[in-house]
Amino acid sequence: TIFLKVEKEELKRRLFERGDAIPDIEVRLNRLEYEESKLKLYDYVLKNDELEKTVQIIMTIIENEKRIENSKKC
Repeated sequence: TIFLKVEKEELKRRLFERGDAIPDIEVRLNRLEYEESKLKLYDYVLKNDELEKTVQIIMTIIENEKRIENSKKC
C-alpha cells in the first residue's frame, strides 16, 4: 500500500484550487490527522509535492513489487 503525504496547508490549497465545496474541504482536512496516525500501516509513504516525481516513484515501486512477486513464483 502507498500513502501520499501532503502538508495540511498544501492540501487545503489544492482542494480549493480544484473547486471542492467548503464542507467537503473541511471534512477532508479534519480527516488528515487520523489518516496520518495510520502511516505505520502502509508499505510506502511518499511526500506528494511534485506530480511527475511522485508518479515516477510510484511506477518504480510497482515495478519492484512485481519483480519481487515474480521471484517468489520461481
